[in-house]
Amino acid sequence: MSLSVKIDTSFIIPLLKFLGESDEADIYAITDHPAARRTYAHAVFTRNTKRGTVQDFWRDITQSLKKDYKPLVSRVKSALTYLYNETDAFDQMIKDLWAYIPEGTKLRCNLYAMLGYDIGIVYEGNALINLDFPLFEKDPRELLFMSMHELHHVVYTAFNPLYDISKLITVENLVDMIKYYTHLEGMAVYAAYDSRKKMDAFTHEDYQTLNNKGQRHSRVNEYFRILTDFEFDKMRSIHDTDWQTISFMSDKKRLWYVTGAHMAETIDKELGRNALNETIRLGPDEFFKSYHDAI
Repeated sequence: MSLSVKIDTSFIIPLLKFLGESDEADIYAITDHPAARRTYAHAVFTRNTKRGTVQDFWRDITQSLKKDYKPLVSRVKSALTYLYNETDAFDQMIKDLWAYIPEGTKLRCNLYAMLGYDIGIVYEGNALINLDFPLFEKDPRELLFMSMHELHHVVYTAFNPLYDISKLITVENLVDMIKYYTHLEGMAVYAAYDSRKKMDAFTHEDYQTLNNKGQRHSRVNEYFRILTDFEFDKMRSIHDTDWQTISFMSDKKRLWYVTGAHMAETIDKELGRNALNETIRLGPDEFFKSYHDAI
């Protein structure tokens, strides 16, 4: 079993050059890059943009990045230096990740560096990481661990394609989406947990919550209360207030990240690593079944 990864930073220098040039600079100089196109494709798929072309999408991002150009260059240089200097740590991270993927997995992918869009994403079997995300300036090691997080998504989505939100019509569909992202994100959070423990790297809020027993169980209980409410009302159509609840679960309290990691840890301890990893092959329903078998 293996995951082979090529770190590709080739988008960054042309992008910084574009940002340092005049407004008349050729947008096609950057938007032909696979990192640019995959970022845009992800935004379209997840409905995070209303822009009709990859060029318009990157015009918006670059206009925002230009406002902070000099500090941006300094932050990106620091991130690139960390990537170049920590190749051994990245190699070890990938080997550590092998312990959290199903037996027989053999995948190759790129880890692209990009700027201006989320902390990191996965799309079309590749991962992308935003070198300018504030968390990385606070603790450069987060570049390593968030890359590990996104690379685990590469494995997960090879077995379970990204959830298509165009299918969301009823609350039953919404429950399916919640379970999908609980499995996707929870497994990725948990996959980096042991490695973080070895380096005492708990800057990210998810791990601060997981390390606090009271907060962890409060979030888990809140998650299952919300999920149960949805399951008892699953035949109705989705309302605007449901999206507010989803935002609360995913962003504000990180409920499906923390709960998913808690579920993964429980399965791992009670049923074993192989049972946990097999849930990736079998999907979210098996993940939830295994958790309930484990408690």
